[in-house]
Amino acid sequence: MTDPFEHIALAYDGSSQARMALDRAIDMALSGPSRLSIVTVYQPPIVWEAGPMMGPVISPEPTGEVKKEALSNLLQQAVQLAKNRGVAEVRGELLQGHPADAILSFAEQEHVDLVVMGSRGQSATARLLLGSVSDAVVHHAHVAVLVVRPPVRS
Repeated sequence: MTDPFEHIALAYDGSSQARMALDRAIDMALSGPSRLSIVTVYQPPIVWEAGPMMGPVISPEPTGEVKKEALSNLLQQAVQLAKNRGVAEVRGELLQGHPADAILSFAEQEHVDLVVMGSRGQSATARLLLGSVSDAVVHHAHVAVLVVRPPVRS
């Protein structure tokens, strides 16, 4: 039998796939017992300006702040669910930046030994054009990664 994971990080964005991953991470934290960190990543909106100094500018728009607040509320709900289900050591972290980079950086800095995340189930074309956060984390993480997928329907 293997030792339980000491510190599990869950990447959570509120999607149905992330909710399945949350349930799995809670179950794993309870069976460990393990510390659980639930992370949500906020990506500030980027606005392109036209003119002599064209380029991307991070927008301080109120809509960005509204989205950040909504993500913070979503994160706190996930933390509360974990506490309600009995996870003794759980915390939430609202990170900022590119999701894969932020998750990987958090995992390294906080000495996480398992990252749990949902899968969006993108087509191969969408993954090629847009990239996939779960693919990037799987390929670049220095720790175990569990990608929770929806059940196959027959």
